[in-house]
Amino acid sequence: MKLNQNRSRCLLRSNITTALFAIAFGACASLASVDAADAQGAAAPDAAEQPTINLPDPVKRMLGGQAAPQGQAPVVVPPITFVDVNSGRFGKLEIDLEAAQFLDGSADHLHLIARDLDVREGVLKSLDLNVTGGHLRDFIVDHFTLTTQGSMRFDSGVLINQKVLQFVEPTVADVTADISQESLNKFINAPSTIDRLSAQVGKRAGALAGLFGGKAPGLTVSNGQLVLAKGNHVNLKFDAKVGIGEMGVPMPIEVDSVLALKDGWVHVTDSKLLTSGQEISPAISQWLVKKINELSQFGALSDDIHFRFTELKMKPGKGFFLKGTAEVNRLRFGTK
Repeated sequence: MKLNQNRSRCLLRSNITTALFAIAFGACASLASVDAADAQGAAAPDAAEQPTINLPDPVKRMLGGQAAPQGQAPVVVPPITFVDVNSGRFGKLEIDLEAAQFLDGSADHLHLIARDLDVREGVLKSLDLNVTGGHLRDFIVDHFTLTTQGSMRFDSGVLINQKVLQFVEPTVADVTADISQESLNKFINAPSTIDRLSAQVGKRAGALAGLFGGKAPGLTVSNGQLVLAKGNHVNLKFDAKVGIGEMGVPMPIEVDSVLALKDGWVHVTDSKLLTSGQEISPAISQWLVKKINELSQFGALSDDIHFRFTELKMKPGKGFFLKGTAEVNRLRFGTK
């Protein structure tokens, strides 16, 4: 045994030595030919005059080459054909996206699984959608899931040309949503939300002028802070300036509301305005409370998906959880 092992080691050393020698020899030959051409200004020698080095097959394989077996024709690689998605059929189609941008929103992470999808016939047996960090304009849903309950038919032409999964009939799906207190605070302090809660001179003055004897009032809010409390209560504090023209008076305002399900959607109800003992016009108070209650109506206006939540669970100081069903008319995947 020792003799055979020694012979194996000797053969391995011999092959490696041969390879190294061949590399060194080839490099020296190349450098010598370049130096000779530069010194004499002559043309490069013909291919027949170039040194030819025939390396053993083991050395060629070690250097990255692959010698073809004796008597075997070269292997011909078939041409590459692309998948025709327009007429494709998929038993399972799985898509995983990060930082995804869509027509009406975006998602930090989106995972979609479609089963038994026939694009040509416009048939889909099931659809599972899992979204983390979903952004619908300024509103953020931390986690959202959608699972369909039966087979669906969709318009193949609309999907291919407009990147919209348009169902022939609304499909029913089970849905859940998690919304954190942090995301709610980002929504409250978004410029569009602040603008809706404010009535500044020259913008919405006409609607409020009658409340002040024809004079245009101003109401500006900022620095909103929302806290979720027990009993589905929502406490909202923000800085405000109330007055006519440029004579706005700083006034901290606090609103206590209750989250409740109504007609399958989350509504802000029973809002009460607190002003730390300072007086505020009843008309402005009612107007502001109305605007706060309306903040929850944006999601119910979408024609793409009609939600019908049946369960609301509040986690004080953290967020709230929703569970229910939805009728899905279409899902938009385009960016334009």
